[in-house]
Amino acid sequence: MQINRVILAGVLAMGWMSAAHAQQGVSLGSGLTDFTRWTLLGDATAQNDTPGNGFTYSNLVLTASGVEGQAGAGFAPVALTMDFDQSFSFDFHFFIPANGGLRGDGLTFVMADAPFVGGAGSGLGYDGAPTGSVAFAIDTFNFTGEPESPSLQILQGGSVVPLAYTETHLGDSIRDPNFQWYATVNYTPSGQDDLRGTFVGRIEHPDLGSFGVSSLVDFSDLANKPVYYGFTAGNGLATDGHFVTSAAPVPEPQAYAMMLAGLGLMGWFARRRKQIST
Repeated sequence: MQINRVILAGVLAMGWMSAAHAQQGVSLGSGLTDFTRWTLLGDATAQNDTPGNGFTYSNLVLTASGVEGQAGAGFAPVALTMDFDQSFSFDFHFFIPANGGLRGDGLTFVMADAPFVGGAGSGLGYDGAPTGSVAFAIDTFNFTGEPESPSLQILQGGSVVPLAYTETHLGDSIRDPNFQWYATVNYTPSGQDDLRGTFVGRIEHPDLGSFGVSSLVDFSDLANKPVYYGFTAGNGLATDGHFVTSAAPVPEPQAYAMMLAGLGLMGWFARRRKQIST
């Protein structure tokens, strides 16, 4: 009986921690995120694949490689309830496949009170987003007078005029054929209970380095609303594909056996408890 209580307490504790973490951010960079269950808008698609190399992959294709004039978006199917006077973080893997043509236009990680898809091209699929939305953008094309691409930008309110930007000087190396870009989004509140804080976006690559951008952001327009998180992208006259991906090892047969044994043990505990109670 004592063992049963310990197991149950552990399961409940793990569930509580998972729920608490989900409210203040989600890791899309560890484990498998099934993007086929997400809300897909515009030109976005999603596929799962287990190619036999020991991993299962799920790919969110915001714009397809080789096709111009696209805008796509994908949003998680469940909204979060967030406290913007507390810190939060998200992470994810993205890649832009190598392409010999015009580079552009880019993608965003976005938080908004409803799923949406905005304009193609320089709109990054974000232009025209809901008023309270906030985005971290990887912008890979620029007109004269705009930040030199590729740049990292903080956007808000459906405008593609950045609150802040960092020019990375990466050039076409932002297109990585080895699919190794890792991105993080972090928020630190002001400490004044004013729904404001520092919003930081960063990308990292094992060979090309780390780059970041930050800005003070006011989240009052998202307070007390469902917060949908996801991605947008656009490619305009370019033909770049924009992908967000996740992967997880395929369990070995031994792992399945251990899982089934564990389920059987818990079933035995349940039957034993019933026998004792009767």
